[in-house]
Amino acid sequence: MGMEWIDASKKLPEESERVLLFTPYPIFGEDNSCVGNRESIKTCTTRIGKQEAPIFTHWMPLPPRPDLKSDKTGRRT
Repeated sequence: MGMEWIDASKKLPEESERVLLFTPYPIFGEDNSCVGNRESIKTCTTRIGKQEAPIFTHWMPLPPRPDLKSDKTGRRT
C-alpha cells in the first residue's frame, strides 16, 4: 500500500474506512489534514462564490497500527 494522496473527485474510500483527509482551505489554521471517512468527504463543504464545494480534495489510507507488545510487567514496549 503506497502513501500517495488520492483525488477525492476520482475515487472515494470504502464506506467505513477511516482515512487521512487533506484540504487546501485554511479551516484548521496551519494544519491542512485530519482523520475522517467517506461521509466527511461527501458532507463537509465550503462556499466558493455561489457554489458549495467539498473541502476535502484528497485522501489516503491510514498506515497500519503499530505492533504493541507487552513485557513481563504488562507494560507496552
